[in-house]
Amino acid sequence: MSPIFTNGITYMEKLIKQPLLHFLLAGALIFVVYQFSDQPVSQTNISDNVIEVDRTALLNFMQYRAQAFQPELFSEQLNAMGETELETLVDEYVREEALYREALVMGMDQGDYIIRQRMVQKVEFLLENIVNQALDPEDEEVLEFYSARMSDYQVDTVYTFTHIFFDGGERGWESAEQDANNLRRSPVIEEISFNDSSQYGDRYPFLQNYVGRTRDFVVNNFTDEFVNQLDILSPSDQIWYGPLESRYGFHLVMLRTRSEASIPELDSIRGRVIDDWRYEKVLETRKEAEDQVVDAYEVRLNLQAGQ
Repeated sequence: MSPIFTNGITYMEKLIKQPLLHFLLAGALIFVVYQFSDQPVSQTNISDNVIEVDRTALLNFMQYRAQAFQPELFSEQLNAMGETELETLVDEYVREEALYREALVMGMDQGDYIIRQRMVQKVEFLLENIVNQALDPEDEEVLEFYSARMSDYQVDTVYTFTHIFFDGGERGWESAEQDANNLRRSPVIEEISFNDSSQYGDRYPFLQNYVGRTRDFVVNNFTDEFVNQLDILSPSDQIWYGPLESRYGFHLVMLRTRSEASIPELDSIRGRVIDDWRYEKVLETRKEAEDQVVDAYEVRLNLQAGQ
């Protein structure tokens, strides 16, 4: 039978690229291995006191410990290990395996809800990583994902400024404003540089100099209205503006720089966008796979039982 072609791509090729298919195949593979093998992958018979350490066991140990299912990467790391590093890895594996076997002998795995949850999490972890490695978005998919979420990648406005503070609580609100105006109009103001501001005015509860601080950070230290006024000032190393009002009093401000909010071009953050795309796809695929597993079961509800 000849394959079905759609725009030069066979139906089978399209099917293979579906994340949900990878997820379900991975789940089926794990089920088969654990149900029909004489023993689980990389596990030895726990009825004796022999711990056999092989390459597969060490690779699995490394991946679970790092919470990353990347066989090729960890295989390279294992190959690159020196004698001392390898000996340490083996010792750690043997210690964990020995304690694990003792726990099984003592029956600690029976009826323990925490262990039940850990087993579920391990399967979820394996499947998510298997699917994540299989996901490889097309350029059009990356562009569509980025375009729909451009605001998520916006770089906030950043300010660099210093200020001279006049405390409304200590001086009285009207006096604080008047004192700020008096300094701004005096010849002394022309001699005050960016780094000299701490020698004048009152001690502010937060910072004196704000260097490369985001809008949210400055708003938290002052007010929205204060930052809105910063947005209309022309940056300069020579000019003192104000007084600008905050919740604590009044400020003379020297705004050195202000970088406007912007959204980076896709090419400059492509790696981050692809990671975000993969994360969403894994979550979507996992939910679909879990729904299919749950749908395969018949639910019999009997709320009277156990009363």
